[in-house]
Amino acid sequence: FNYQLILMKNPFIHAALVFIISLFSVCVYAQDAVGYQLPPKDIADLLLAKPTPGVSIDQKANWMLLSERNSYPSVEELGQPEIRVAGLRLNPNNFSPSRQTYINNFSLKNIKQNKEYPVTGLPANMLASNVSWSPAEQKVAFTNTTASRIDLYVIDITTHKATRINKQPLNAVNGTAISWVDENTLIYKIATSPASMLQKKPIMPKGPTVQQNVGKAAPGRTYQDMIKSPYDEQVFEFMANAQLAMNKNGTETNIGKPSLYSSVQLSPDKKYMLIETIRKPFSYLVPAGGFPTTISVTDMSGKVIKILAELPSAETTPSGNDNVQNVPTGYDWRDDEAATVIWSMPLDSGLIKKKMDFHDAVYSLSHPFTGNAKELFKTNMRFRGIAWGNENFAWVTEALQGKQTLKVSRYNPAANTMESLFERNITDAYSNPGNPVTEKNKYKRNVIKVTNNTLLMNNTVGSSVKGDLPFLATFDLATKKSDIIWRSSEGTYESVVDVLDADNLILLTRRETQKEVPNFYIKNLKLRVADKAITSFANPYPQ
Repeated sequence: FNYQLILMKNPFIHAALVFIISLFSVCVYAQDAVGYQLPPKDIADLLLAKPTPGVSIDQKANWMLLSERNSYPSVEELGQPEIRVAGLRLNPNNFSPSRQTYINNFSLKNIKQNKEYPVTGLPANMLASNVSWSPAEQKVAFTNTTASRIDLYVIDITTHKATRINKQPLNAVNGTAISWVDENTLIYKIATSPASMLQKKPIMPKGPTVQQNVGKAAPGRTYQDMIKSPYDEQVFEFMANAQLAMNKNGTETNIGKPSLYSSVQLSPDKKYMLIETIRKPFSYLVPAGGFPTTISVTDMSGKVIKILAELPSAETTPSGNDNVQNVPTGYDWRDDEAATVIWSMPLDSGLIKKKMDFHDAVYSLSHPFTGNAKELFKTNMRFRGIAWGNENFAWVTEALQGKQTLKVSRYNPAANTMESLFERNITDAYSNPGNPVTEKNKYKRNVIKVTNNTLLMNNTVGSSVKGDLPFLATFDLATKKSDIIWRSSEGTYESVVDVLDADNLILLTRRETQKEVPNFYIKNLKLRVADKAITSFANPYPQ
């Protein structure tokens, strides 16, 4: 039978046969089981090599916490659901941010004994974050994220054991996840509803989304992932709503009522809380950090002692460098007093172009939080922050972004005086003197260490004409002169991670070169003995 002759005479049969063959071949190909493919071993080893562990050391340099992580997130992590709302990216299944770098393992090392211990009791397939030492540094807390919840664990340094302490799943959507009160007490936020109760997006909305401008036209910044509909508002409120809780020796107690907590800060004496909560209406133009908020002081049971401010949405912020809303901002605790709140207020109605000697003022209000606020000082530029030292010293920073100018002054709380220390251009990295070295005060808060009217200054970058060479310097408050007492050698990048003993100049440094991976050392500048290596990490990448 001559098939070739038939095909030549009847092109329709030829076309049909070609189609059937091609269809069969496509079906066979589609049925092939193809999983994730691995690159050649040399490339896989390079990509999947674990980076050197993270290092965290207690103030006395007795114990080191080593944190291991993978180079890249797993496919399972990347495959988790994500909602984008109010400028946040969240996992709707567990009340957590959807984009995080997790720790996969912990171990402890006794530095003096040079002995390493595994941490027992860690959860399987651990995805840890929010690592925090306790005030006396005898314990370490961390959160563990699973597909359906966040749990809180505490590592006992003495027993090297981790224990889960929470009863209800945590909510880490907004603000700080956990805060230590004392060695046996933590404060955190818990979810108020199961994640499964989040309403599904309706196929048909209740009505159109309407935005109305009832003020004057003004240019404004644009942001990603804003609220766009009433349903988005419901999603944000559901995800951000949390119950504040206190866990003391494993007993979990609710504090106050559920709310949209933006931040919770404990007073230095641990008797009060400075709480910022979000309130409606939610903005469609700015992220959650710019929503209307209420600032209040409460006791440790959640009872409101004083409402400090009702702040509007950041939508009304005037455009232009250094222009701000005409409202109080920057509420914080004073680190060197038991319970004193500080904040700043513009004196120019928020418009920097106004010709004035002073543009901002800083105020305080102390326990029992009654009466009028006390004015501490005024600044010529925009107030940017204050670092407290003692009753006679505080480090005040002010700046103008539009002029790229920064000014640092000495504030004397006892005498209520201000004295300029230096002024420089923000873009001039060579003139950066570094940041003051701190120590723990009686409230376990970091405050600037002042010795004989002199500060220690740590510059962890150390930009210079010879490249980046980190340094440690002294700064004389009387002469306003800086003197470098140690600097990283050329060809090496070594920075001071912590000053373990400021009086004896004992430092913890991190050193690396183009060929050597980062390792940690204890350096004694007074005795000038050989540096003591406390880690010996090898290059994780194949040579």
